[in-house]
Amino acid sequence: MLHDWDDEAAVAILRSCAWAAGRTGKVLVVEKFGAGGEAVNTAMDLRMLVYFGGRERGVTDLTVLAARAGLEVREVHPADRLAVVELTPS
Repeated sequence: MLHDWDDEAAVAILRSCAWAAGRTGKVLVVEKFGAGGEAVNTAMDLRMLVYFGGRERGVTDLTVLAARAGLEVREVHPADRLAVVELTPS
């Protein structure tokens, strides 16, 4: 989960993961998305901001962060109330 990190730290984490995965690996991120992958939990968003300086993100937000780290969203796999986002090198 990246929701407890601000954008710059989240990109740094994703860059490190991308480097470790190499050109043929995958980076998996587990997140909780709302309806359609975009709606976020406002109460949790506020908590992440106050406690850690982070924020809840939808798939679109995660796609932007991934691109900044040299990754792209390949697939989103629903997993009960969570989702596993599969990222690959772009």
